[in-house]
Amino acid sequence: MNTTAAMIAHMAPDRNTTPEQLAKLIDVHLGDLHEADPNWTLAASVVAGRGVFATRDIARGELIFRERALVVGPTARKGSQLNTCVCCHCLLPAQGFLCPHRCTLPVCGPCSDSETHREECQHFQRWQPIDAVPEGTEPPGAEQINPLSLRILTAVRVFHLGQQQRSLVDAMQANAERGYRQEIIKAAQCFRNFPTTDKPFMDQLFRIVGVLNTNAFEAPCRVDGHETLLRGLFPLTAIMNHECTPNASHYFDNGRMAVVRAARDIPKGGEITTTYTKILWSNLTRGIFLKMTKNFMCDCPRCNDNTENGTYLSALFCREQGCKGLVIPVQTKTMQPDWRCLSCENVFPHAKMARYQDFALNTINNRINSSSVQDMIHFINELCPRFCPSSNYVLIEAKLNVIWRMTRFNAEQYTAQEVAHKDRYREEILAILHKLGAGECTLKKLITEEIQ
Repeated sequence: MNTTAAMIAHMAPDRNTTPEQLAKLIDVHLGDLHEADPNWTLAASVVAGRGVFATRDIARGELIFRERALVVGPTARKGSQLNTCVCCHCLLPAQGFLCPHRCTLPVCGPCSDSETHREECQHFQRWQPIDAVPEGTEPPGAEQINPLSLRILTAVRVFHLGQQQRSLVDAMQANAERGYRQEIIKAAQCFRNFPTTDKPFMDQLFRIVGVLNTNAFEAPCRVDGHETLLRGLFPLTAIMNHECTPNASHYFDNGRMAVVRAARDIPKGGEITTTYTKILWSNLTRGIFLKMTKNFMCDCPRCNDNTENGTYLSALFCREQGCKGLVIPVQTKTMQPDWRCLSCENVFPHAKMARYQDFALNTINNRINSSSVQDMIHFINELCPRFCPSSNYVLIEAKLNVIWRMTRFNAEQYTAQEVAHKDRYREEILAILHKLGAGECTLKKLITEEIQ
């Protein structure tokens, strides 16, 4: 493909794909991973038009499907190591990591001349990255990576897929958020010759970015001890509809394979659901995230219970002097609920409690980002109880951070007392998952080290 016109060939929009047509595209995509007698099928769903359903009773823990990523690319998130090869995802040196062919993408030596990288490299060269300086004139330390141009790489790779793969991308749902267009405009400003006046190309790019932002997952990948997050499109996994405590769970095998298993028993004909949020986020936090990123409000039983099955993940301390009761949202279907104390029954406006929650969130997140494991344990045990209930989801996130760090990095360096604290945090979180009815969810498997 040597022209923009070639990039959009065979990509005419087909937004009215039926579940049957979509199923055929998914079959081709799965290839050898498609089971001869699968326990799932695609069908019309009252939740979001189409979904994944059980063709027979599926037992808790049973494999439902495995799926390779249709396309992957860098997330280019703030704080991520951008000197990571965009093809094999290995960690690159601090200097000399940009492609020698001057596309300005970070790529290792072997991958720079590979078939995998060639087409995207040529397109970036033609678009003339602004960060590129004339060959032979680079001053020491001049190499820089623009995360805006790096993030659009995944969308560019969609243009290089085969015809049936591109048809599958075009058949997927996409939210037409105005912010997505801004993402493209900002990326275009990284190039001197980006085809912004080519309306067919720009419309198709906007559609692809919408598909990715609506459906893509962030999947961890580890190469030679270096861990990074990839942005991957797993179409079948993405077709599963959302439930805040779903009956299925998914995890990723080194960034390129999604594995979906039943978290609970699923009856024949039941819709197989996943979650688009973190399972231990509070009602309000999940609601805001779903509205902002997926453009819908969830109406599942958990979202309609302001105690969240008695877990009180939203709870804050009462602000009335002398009262240490728990305050929880009164209403469940609004982004700005009133809050009521369960002890003194005083009602507080959302603005006041939102400031209190933001204080807790910022205080705890700042500690997570700057403290050692030992300092985090002291902070959780001694300081957090002064301003944050032990059930609050932000404090739960801090406990998960300690578990994750102690499990993955130098486990032998911790004292028996520190390990005991980690084990206590794990048991507290497992109890919350049990109250939610989360079953054999991925988070449970991660903190019990059933999966890595």
